[in-house]
Amino acid sequence: MAVFLLRARYGPGYSPPAAIGIFNDVDLSHWAVHWIEQLAAEGITAGCGNGNYCPEASVTRAQMAVFLVRTFGL
Repeated sequence: MAVFLLRARYGPGYSPPAAIGIFNDVDLSHWAVHWIEQLAAEGITAGCGNGNYCPEASVTRAQMAVFLVRTFGL
């Protein structure tokens, strides 16, 4: 989801800046950590609570609608 949103916003060649480890449950070796942290940096997500992101959780249609609104300012 994080990769999808940022590439849709900035184009297929976009690459986010390096991650620093802001979520307790997303290790710096996680394949999408840079993308996840960039979503947080842009205010698109705040994670799932308690300092976690829950990277394996499914995204509901309602949550995706909010992510799209925040990503594209709809």
